[in-house]
Amino acid sequence: MFQTIVVVFAAFILAYILALAVLRNKNKKFSLDNQSVKLDKMFVQNKWTEIEQTFSLGGPNHFKTSIMEADKLVDYVLKSKRIKGETFGERLKNAKSRFSNYSDYNNLWFAHKVRNNIAHETTHDLNSAEAKRAMEYYKKALKELGTM
Repeated sequence: MFQTIVVVFAAFILAYILALAVLRNKNKKFSLDNQSVKLDKMFVQNKWTEIEQTFSLGGPNHFKTSIMEADKLVDYVLKSKRIKGETFGERLKNAKSRFSNYSDYNNLWFAHKVRNNIAHETTHDLNSAEAKRAMEYYKKALKELGTM
C-alpha cells in the first residue's frame, strides 16, 4: 500500500514538472513581449490572403481594417526575426539593414504612417489610391522579409 502511494506521488510530481516545462517552452515560443515569436510562414501567407480578401470588398472600412491587420502582420514578422524595439516604429528603425532596397524600406514607413493616421486621427480621409499603395508596400515588405 505504501509503495503504491509513493509511486502515485512520484508520477504526480513527474507529470507536474513536465507540464511546467511544456508551459514554459510554449510561452517562450509564442510570447510577443520577449520578441521570441516563432515565425510561421504558412500563418503569414494565410493571414495575408485573408487581409487581401477583406481589402477586395472595397470601401473605407474594409480598407482601414486591412491596413491595420497588414501592419500587425508585418510587426509579427519583425518580432519573429528578433528585431529589437518596444514599438513597431522602433523595430522598423532597427530593421533597415533587412531591406535590400532603400525605397522598399521607405515605402513600409509610408504604409505604417497611413496606419497611424487611421488609428490616431478621427478625421483622416483614407482614399482608395492611398489604401492600395499602403497594401502594396506591406506586401512588398513581407516579401523582402522572406515570408512570402
